[in-house]
Amino acid sequence: MKITTVVLAAIGVAVALAVPTIPPTTKSGKAVIGYFEPLHGFPIDQFDFSKYTHINYEFAFGAMWKGAPDPYVVYVDYATEGPKIKELVRRGHANGVKIIMSIGGWYGSQTFSEVAADPVKRKKWIESAMAFLRPNTLGDNTTIPNGWNMDGLDIDWEFPGRPGAICNTASLNDTANYLLLLQEVRTQMDLEFPTNHKTITSAVSVFPWAGTDGNSLANVQAFIPVFDWVNIMVYDVHGPWSTSTGPNAPLYNAPAPGDPFSAQQAVDTWTAAGWPKDKIALGTPFYGRAFTATVNMNTRDPATQYAPHTGVAPKGGPSDSNATFALCDEGAQYWGFWNWGEIREQILIDDSLTVPVAGWKRYWDNTTKTPWLFRESDSMYVSYDDPTSMSLKVDFARLHGLKGIFMWEAQMDYKDELLTVLNQIHCSNAACVCDGVGSWNSTAAYIEPGRKVVYNGRLWTNKWWTRGETPSGTEWGAWKDNGVC
Repeated sequence: MKITTVVLAAIGVAVALAVPTIPPTTKSGKAVIGYFEPLHGFPIDQFDFSKYTHINYEFAFGAMWKGAPDPYVVYVDYATEGPKIKELVRRGHANGVKIIMSIGGWYGSQTFSEVAADPVKRKKWIESAMAFLRPNTLGDNTTIPNGWNMDGLDIDWEFPGRPGAICNTASLNDTANYLLLLQEVRTQMDLEFPTNHKTITSAVSVFPWAGTDGNSLANVQAFIPVFDWVNIMVYDVHGPWSTSTGPNAPLYNAPAPGDPFSAQQAVDTWTAAGWPKDKIALGTPFYGRAFTATVNMNTRDPATQYAPHTGVAPKGGPSDSNATFALCDEGAQYWGFWNWGEIREQILIDDSLTVPVAGWKRYWDNTTKTPWLFRESDSMYVSYDDPTSMSLKVDFARLHGLKGIFMWEAQMDYKDELLTVLNQIHCSNAACVCDGVGSWNSTAAYIEPGRKVVYNGRLWTNKWWTRGETPSGTEWGAWKDNGVC
């Protein structure tokens, strides 16, 4: 859905059902947001709602498809998705979780440019979108409700002023028109729900929206009053468009020849344009990306995750498909996706998460704070996130005072391993950060700095590679003492 750097490169940008004891929306003020695609077969009753503050249902994009019956209104396929929406709202609200309708996406933003540019179409679009927020007054048995009782809209027009997917219409006036659309949505929301605040969010690139000159806006402050926060998509940083293999979602910038985009860069760029940090949710991927390298990455000295590649993504995990998308045919192509569940079930089956199955080797890049894999038999390189890299992203979000953290997508996890780490965003002390952290193992090799372990009731992180050294907190020891659990 969210293929951010394709666009940047192209333009040359120089589940538990019981109500939690403490509802997650009140335990810290921070947000843990999951994008959820029901068509992938993930049952709603498997959500552990206690680990979310918000769930974004994706997508209502039929309206944003040029071939739709009316391409300027928002709707979903009520027969297939209506029951799922109602069930998600019911269970979410019972557990204190906000449910948001996400509109648009990579393939579902084809007519946004036309809607935003026309006051009549904007009004029509807003009226149809408001139905997702209103209560249903027609009764539970109605075929098509007149309201879905959701808590907000996530408007995923990801690249105003830039096409994104090849089927999207674009104009140099898109961003200015987008602001008009957002202002009118906010006005209507506040008019209809004066005492029950409904949120407006958006998935955005690692750079602000494009201005009339085609470059990213240097000042985005006019957008602050209409948004509750923005979701910065810090993933798909490297892909087939990149000159070298590289991390899918780096915390810090890659060195050359890697692409210089990252979580740190994204936050710095948005805040330099006037956006407040407490209105940023940091995006994390529950999937990795594969490349086919043209060199043996196991024999390079020193080992580096930046290598030449074929420029065509190989088939990734079992769910990766090269089927064309009916709403926008960009050609048959694999994406190279390996979701975390597939990596755990087929490659990193050992719970140490550092010892892959035969044929694979795992590495850690200490500059970008990302793990990567290489399989010599077919030259497959995979960049992904694991609990260690996710924990560093969460620490970054907390220490920088961000609104929270979100993932794409909820159903790609493995036994809630990554989701549990994201919940450390709520932590204000070591005891909370110890949740889900394994005990120190005297025989395990702790390769990358920053690995968290629990020993003698305290939280420890390693400062460098270590094996067999008991955590002690001495000045010259490998382990840093982070406090009592």
